[in-house]
Amino acid sequence: MFKFFRVKGYSLYPLLKEGEVVFCSKVFSFSKIKINSFVVFKYQNFYMIKKVTKISSLGYFVQGENPDSIDSRNFGELQKKALQYKVLFRLYKK
Repeated sequence: MFKFFRVKGYSLYPLLKEGEVVFCSKVFSFSKIKINSFVVFKYQNFYMIKKVTKISSLGYFVQGENPDSIDSRNFGELQKKALQYKVLFRLYKK
């Protein structure tokens, strides 16, 4: 239940840079997701990686570092079932 993703775009720059590879684990109901965790989810048929900035009873507020990033400021909080992977670490730093 592990997967690699290559970062595309600059929404999390300078935390994650274009071309870096991250190693992720599948999110299960018992998975611990904390503030500042990086998570992967699908949005309009594309995988997105964002940072969890707030957790509420409604879900997880995810954001990029770039003010122009498409994130929870556009589509709202995500429920845990929408989170598919949690980033464990970077394998390649560009």
